Amino acid sequence: MVTKLMDVAEIRFTQVAEHVYDTFNANSERAGSVLDLMESILKGDKTPWDIPLIRVAAKKGAYWCVDNRRLFTYKHLQLGMIPVEVFNWKDNREFELKYKNGLPYRQQTSNGLRIGLLQRSGRPFPRSPVAEPTLSKFTKLFSAVQQRKHEAQIATLAKKRLEEDQTPAGGASTVATALEDLLQGGKGGEGEVPADPPAARKKRKRKKAPVPKAKAQKCTEEAAMPGEKLTVTMAKEDSDDEEFDVEITAPV
Repeated sequence: MVTKLMDVAEIRFTQVAEHVYDTFNANSERAGSVLDLMESILKGDKTPWDIPLIRVAAKKGAYWCVDNRRLFTYKHLQLGMIPVEVFNWKDNREFELKYKNGLPYRQQTSNGLRIGLLQRSGRPFPRSPVAEPTLSKFTKLFSAVQQRKHEAQIATLAKKRLEEDQTPAGGASTVATALEDLLQGGKGGEGEVPADPPAARKKRKRKKAPVPKAKAQKCTEEAAMPGEKLTVTMAKEDSDDEEFDVEITAPV
């Protein structure tokens, strides 16, 4: 498994055959909904760093995701570069199962760039270019006023993220720095997603915390300027786990 930054617009959906819903769990309201996640990100309460990273794998020259509702959220909000976990296709049967579910609908979804969404919550939902109309069913949509406000929030967030991700003179972008923090343990244990969003960490001096129960086997670090890479290879002590490579690519 490799953790890297990837443009969310290039990641494709795997599943539409059994419907993707606007809520994460039909039996528990506490699980939240796609709209709840959208609002949290637009308010700045959460970023893709603060929740489990979406999982992708390569097949036929493209990257496919099995976490379709989170991917829908990120695509709809036009988040650009996000952290993802990249697996080999055969590492997890879920990739092949969901990929096959979506095969009959590839032509309708521009080969997985859009997806059908079924609304089962009673809350109004925004119109989205990511939701394929021929496969989607909405019971209540935003009013024109709500839609304009929502789109303005997306534009504001995109501008803010662009400003945060700019590479300052002599340093790496905040996105690359945030991913480096995540991979080196951040505030918590190994592999834990940092609680502070990139914008918050930019305001304080970052301290590198040691990775618990792990030792660095190899560390090759370059300037992390656009197009360059930082690779960290670690192996757990007292464990039979295989080594895993971490690749960081600073966005252009």
